[in-house]
Amino acid sequence: MTIRSTLAALAALAAAACAVTPAASPGPAGTVAASGPARIGAGALELGDWRRDSQQAVAARFSQSAARRYGAGLALSEVQADLARSDFRCAPVRAGRGDPPDAICRRTVTLSGCTHTWQVHVFDDAGQARLSRLRALYDRRCAADDGLLGGPQ
Repeated sequence: MTIRSTLAALAALAAAACAVTPAASPGPAGTVAASGPARIGAGALELGDWRRDSQQAVAARFSQSAARRYGAGLALSEVQADLARSDFRCAPVRAGRGDPPDAICRRTVTLSGCTHTWQVHVFDDAGQARLSRLRALYDRRCAADDGLLGGPQ
């Protein structure tokens, strides 16, 4: 491998390490259709193996888990209550540019010098307080790097 191709490969890996992307087929603005059942199952929302897996693997697992757990048509209050049981804090979003979610639910854990942040953005496209789509994101910010979702520095 030449130095140029090695540098290009390292640059691609570094860019991928900073990405926070949902894993399922993206819809508008990176969202996925809520595809889960009409009722929320028992147990906590699966966060992914965030202590051992790569940031990309955790983001993919979390995005898939959220999309499978929450079905279109669920009341936003039910979704937010379920997220609260998994230690997420939800807040409404003021109308703004682009396609803002109706609420953002966030959970943060700080462990071993790293801040882990999960977010679920919930959307109600019909204005009836019912889930239509969501975006699930994960970010890991450690002392040596920068994350995308914020958290304590």
